[in-house]
Amino acid sequence: MTTTKQFYWSVCLYLLLSIHFVHASYLEVTLLGTGTPRPDISRFGPATVIKAKGRYFVFDSGRGITIRLQQAGIPLSQIDQVFITHLHSDHLSGLPDLWLTSWIWQRQNKLHIYGPTGIENMTAHLQLAYQADVAHRIENSGLNPLTAQINTTEISEGVIYNKDGVQITAFFVNHGLVKPAFGYRLDSGDQSVVISGDTSYSENLIKFAKDTDLLIHEIAAADETLLQNNRRLQKIIRYHTSPAQAAMIFNKVQPKAAIYTHLLLFGISEQQLLEKTKSLYQGTVYIGNDLLKIGIGKNITVYPSVPSQ
Repeated sequence: MTTTKQFYWSVCLYLLLSIHFVHASYLEVTLLGTGTPRPDISRFGPATVIKAKGRYFVFDSGRGITIRLQQAGIPLSQIDQVFITHLHSDHLSGLPDLWLTSWIWQRQNKLHIYGPTGIENMTAHLQLAYQADVAHRIENSGLNPLTAQINTTEISEGVIYNKDGVQITAFFVNHGLVKPAFGYRLDSGDQSVVISGDTSYSENLIKFAKDTDLLIHEIAAADETLLQNNRRLQKIIRYHTSPAQAAMIFNKVQPKAAIYTHLLLFGISEQQLLEKTKSLYQGTVYIGNDLLKIGIGKNITVYPSVPSQ
């Protein structure tokens, strides 16, 4: 009997340690929105969530983020950390919905939002704009008034979050006249993910992204004839990253995998985008789609299954 009990408890201990090891060394990334300001039912506004150490970290909050979280099976009540890359509307338009709907669905903490200079002013006015709604729900539904609040941190370059084995670093990127604009790097155990935010070619991004497991990078590309005849398009393209520039970045960073998001394409197909990238970069590159998941452990797994490009 003693031997049987010892065996039983040994198996339990092994399973617990195995679960802890996987939990400690595995990241799961979900692309919630891979689109742009252009309304697109298949590509919602820019947003990405990373699960690390059992917690969720959201980067940008574009159009439709709460719907994508629900579709991904991620409880809204567990979303309380949001990191904004810059103050363009397509990266922010889903923020009021995320804040209030996660509260309605019993978020246990205040929503903490990190972002560039100006984000504190924005969240203060959001709370003023929705004060009647919040007051009604507290009175009529008994929702917690404390967790309705927003904590806001205006950031600069450097480590901005370091807790329970998860470290998040903000770094400056080049997004034209939009200053400051940030990218983010999340490190947990031996794994890391870098999110470029909106940027043109950036040596600073390369510095902070070096040897990351997964580089999630914005992209902009246009048909040459279309580009030559459209001054406004030329201006837009200048403060985003071209396929040739992206390939240069990937070659210098050498991530285990790169994935495109915020696909700003004009007269060029996704296949043409990949072909142009692969002509200059031999590593693994994917086209991101809404609700695509990427598991990062010893290996990188993309699911639903997407052929390696």
